[in-house]
Amino acid sequence: MGVFGEEFNKNKYIVDNIDRALSEGWIEVYYQPIIRTSNGRVCGEEALVRWEDPVFGMLNPIDFVPAVEAVNKVHLLDLFVLERTIEKMEEQLKRGLFVVPTSVNLSQVDFYTCDVVDEIATRVEKSKISKHMIAVSVSEDSINPGDNFILSQLEQLQELGFQIWLDDYGSGDAAPAVLQLMHFDLLKINIFFVRQIANSESAKIILTEFVRMAMSLGMETVVEGVESAEQVDFLNEIGCSRMQGFYYCKPISVSQVLERYEKGTAIGFEDPKETDYYASIGKINLYDISFARKNGDLDNYFDTFPVAIVESNDDVIKIIRENHAFRDFLYSNSGIEGRDFIYKVKENAKESAGEYTVNAIRKCAKDGKRVIFDDRTRHKKTIQLLLQRVAVNPVTKVAAVAVVILQIGETINQADTLTYNYIARALSEDYINLFYVNMDTDEFVEYNPDGLNRDVSVENKGTDFFNKSLNNFFSRIYSEDLDMMNKSFTKDKIIKSLKNKGTFSITYRRIVNGEPIYVNLKAVKVREDDNYILIGVNNVDDQVKQREAIEKIKEERKAYSRIMALSGDFINIYSVDPVTNAYVSYNSSEEYGRLNLAMKGEDFFEETARNVWHTFHPDDIKDFLKVFDKKTVLKRIEEDGIFVYKYRVMVENQVVHWCLRATLIQEDNEARLLVGVMNIEKQVVQEREYATSLIEAEERATKDQLTGVKNKRAYADEEEHLNTQIQAGVEVKFAIIVCDLNGLKQVNDNQGHQAGDDYIKEGCMILCDAFARSPVYRIGGDEFVAIAQGKDYEMIENRLGKIDRANKRNDKANGVTMAVGWAKFGPEDRFVSDVFDRADSAMYENKKKMKEIIKNRKQK
Repeated sequence: MGVFGEEFNKNKYIVDNIDRALSEGWIEVYYQPIIRTSNGRVCGEEALVRWEDPVFGMLNPIDFVPAVEAVNKVHLLDLFVLERTIEKMEEQLKRGLFVVPTSVNLSQVDFYTCDVVDEIATRVEKSKISKHMIAVSVSEDSINPGDNFILSQLEQLQELGFQIWLDDYGSGDAAPAVLQLMHFDLLKINIFFVRQIANSESAKIILTEFVRMAMSLGMETVVEGVESAEQVDFLNEIGCSRMQGFYYCKPISVSQVLERYEKGTAIGFEDPKETDYYASIGKINLYDISFARKNGDLDNYFDTFPVAIVESNDDVIKIIRENHAFRDFLYSNSGIEGRDFIYKVKENAKESAGEYTVNAIRKCAKDGKRVIFDDRTRHKKTIQLLLQRVAVNPVTKVAAVAVVILQIGETINQADTLTYNYIARALSEDYINLFYVNMDTDEFVEYNPDGLNRDVSVENKGTDFFNKSLNNFFSRIYSEDLDMMNKSFTKDKIIKSLKNKGTFSITYRRIVNGEPIYVNLKAVKVREDDNYILIGVNNVDDQVKQREAIEKIKEERKAYSRIMALSGDFINIYSVDPVTNAYVSYNSSEEYGRLNLAMKGEDFFEETARNVWHTFHPDDIKDFLKVFDKKTVLKRIEEDGIFVYKYRVMVENQVVHWCLRATLIQEDNEARLLVGVMNIEKQVVQEREYATSLIEAEERATKDQLTGVKNKRAYADEEEHLNTQIQAGVEVKFAIIVCDLNGLKQVNDNQGHQAGDDYIKEGCMILCDAFARSPVYRIGGDEFVAIAQGKDYEMIENRLGKIDRANKRNDKANGVTMAVGWAKFGPEDRFVSDVFDRADSAMYENKKKMKEIIKNRKQK
């Protein structure tokens, strides 16, 4: 027999035996883990199938899936995989193991051979597994951008809560078009590009662009087929931190997964509470620092700034990700390999090379503020670094900080080579005069600072700074302050102050545009050479002139703090000018202070609208912005005397319930808008507990104890609810299905009441299975009602067909049968009872016909 004939016989064998293979255990589901490199844990799994055939031996999916697809039976296989996956995840829950999202592959054929959305949703809804933990995976070549049917089905699944993964991305021509039509939760990149990493620079750039594009579209990425440490390092550097392949683990059976946990050899599932943290760390492309800059691009992907991600707590700093440039830098300056770097903070450690950077990383990890600064290496080279916190682990509270080395140069020891970034760390950007002075020779350089461009240019050079050269400087000092400056601003006093305090500072007035303004002069040492100092003069006129206002604010803050302490509820109060919108904040709460909001400002409503984007829970932002503007708030206060709004905020990645209360008062004959913020978390928790108790009590009162469905009282409540909608003119669509079990009395009389109870429960299951998305009520001993709405309403004939088929099967097997009648709500109906009566009459008509059929059968 030829090859074609052998293949034909093999395919025919597979088609003829697919049902048997599924039922007799020839087909087994294997699971290949997806590893998150930033924590080394399993963050997802892919469900795969293997067919251990008694004739052909081990068959891989490529051997049997095409044959099953060809006869439209592949949905049986794919739904079997889903069922086994659910069983596995439920077993993990029983054993106290974490559960991670698991993908189940769907064929293009599945969407046309069954209601795949309903089939998947029904199975998951009956389980203990969250829909978000099931990922429906479809390959790129199974989606035609011109065919909206499959895309619409995927969108329905996504709306129900399932993740949608696009597999084998980059294998076809339709990839960009598909991404424009639908948002996928995750892209799995084609294995071809991974295999080219070692040999093709182009493949590496394409992979980088795929990952960057996915991030821009808000999608996660996974690369499959990873087999080497070189591939892992590169993919990790470009921001693809989810990987799958034999480098980590081959596909294994569920028994092997559980056995590894029992033996302590498992990789370990990721804690879902830490998922967002490690995802944030993994997404950063270490060849692209666009996460930290606003303009400009690198000329070459892989010839870039040294970049690393470090984890920092109070005592330890360790590198968890770095690119090759950072590894080279670290090794050349310390002899340490990047992945081996762990720094333990020592008590009373003397300042040494790199100590400033360590402290800056620890500070950035705590306060989250981005910083650019200079430091020195042990080889006396100056380096400029950028630090930015990227995430905080909600479980361990460890922070991840991105470290970027922007520049490497020689030690600063010449005035002409001084960089403005170095000055910026010692002073501030808004200085109006800057001097670099040699305290041995009195030589100096005067700089013209450009705060906008963070640069300086040399404006003047000279000698004898403390004598001749100060004449021009002193000529600009306000006459009333000249005597004080002549006595205070001397070389000896500066040296003494620098020695004792480390700085020299004095506030005086100088003439600007003909008017005296307050300025502050500050001098500091240049760290690399004690013989050099930096002197800066900046404008502090506003601060000085506002001292009285500040003192008043301090007193008011004390008063408000006392009020808040007495009330026990308010954690912050804003005093707002309702005319100008200017405001002052009175905060006595550490909790509120952690939001790092301004204590005062020019426009309360505008600044609040900006702040909500990084303080509010994302789901509450849109509704809040609809009602929180000055016009709406003042109108509500005018009508009700107070404006009240409840919302949720994110405090250190924790959801907290707050309440905002606003009212108008008269203060010094002027109107003031007082806005108080209260923490109502305890109140919300108590209300939830009370509501839960009510729900449980209500459920007990409205639940049929025998069948578990709703009882007659629950039906009366729903009937009243629908009647209210009907009377209010609300457009409602529903149908009433009335069912009556046949032969219950005979079962009770002949087999006993326990058999009768089982008979009732079996009949109830038939109705519940047919109308799985609708409420079912037991309103009598053997009488049930279902109220079909939504999809059950739209497909009611299909649902009734399930009951009819069950009746036919059970009639032959002497099982449960039921008479069914139904009716839809129509324009002629005024009450639900009108619909029920028609359905009830139809049921009795159906019951009569069924009795006639049984009677005729017995006569024959």
